[in-house]
Amino acid sequence: MNANPSLILVMRHAEKPSDPADPDLSPAGDARAQALASYIPQTFGELDFIYAAAISKHSARPYETVKPLSQKCGVPINSTTADNDYAFLAHELLSNKQFAGKRILICWHHGNIPPLMHALGAPSGSFPNPWDPSVFNLILKLDNSLPEPSVAPITEPF
Repeated sequence: MNANPSLILVMRHAEKPSDPADPDLSPAGDARAQALASYIPQTFGELDFIYAAAISKHSARPYETVKPLSQKCGVPINSTTADNDYAFLAHELLSNKQFAGKRILICWHHGNIPPLMHALGAPSGSFPNPWDPSVFNLILKLDNSLPEPSVAPITEPF
């Protein structure tokens, strides 16, 4: 059995407001978060773990994006890892046996998604690098069930 998680979904938080000082989701972001609560389990199956970048004075958006999903599926959100500590999170997910064969969703800030994907072992060129700051509807499906990890970009239909 592969010692890594079988599936890792990596996504950016939902839409943010035009005011850069506002740490919360915009109304469009709230609507996306609500839609994701049904879309993710219907599309990818049940999750075992949900991670979001830690809430800071600048942003609660990753947490707010996955909160409706967490409530709907009963999987708690781990939001203890700071946005810049993505390498620590990747190391934990790939080295701790509790994650072997599990299905994980990670919601992060777009600037650190490319290095997070790299730290998770995704092949170079299989994910956007850099991440387009106008994109809020992309999920990267990292499949570890094969001998070599593969990434499929999934565009949300809303």
